[in-house]
Amino acid sequence: MSNTSSKLDSIAQAKAKLLDELQKLEEQEKTERAIEASSAHATIVSLLEQFAGHFNTKQRNDIAAYLGTTAARKEVVKSGRSEVKPKYELPHTGETWSGRGRTPKAFAAWEGSVSYKEWKAKNPDLKFPLVRE
Repeated sequence: MSNTSSKLDSIAQAKAKLLDELQKLEEQEKTERAIEASSAHATIVSLLEQFAGHFNTKQRNDIAAYLGTTAARKEVVKSGRSEVKPKYELPHTGETWSGRGRTPKAFAAWEGSVSYKEWKAKNPDLKFPLVRE
């Protein structure tokens, strides 16, 4: 029995040494990871300073998701209604209108003016002056 006991003691001592070595290696790994993380942080901040303004919504959300922030959300899908580019522009005020819906008051008021009649004589095919681009 003493032979078995000495083997168990030997195994226990070896196990204790290995656990101690494992703990030291884990601490060393933690220290090295902290050093690498600090270096990576500086690199990431530098890259963000250079390119953050060029990221689209999906890319920004991907970055936020890695950080675990609440800013990560799906891209908003636009509804069926979209903004319509203006088609007409009043020359004297610069006010614009898409040509859809009811005629704005400013356009209706200009329709009765002398300047509209002069413009209409030069442009008989157009309802109002087109937007200049």
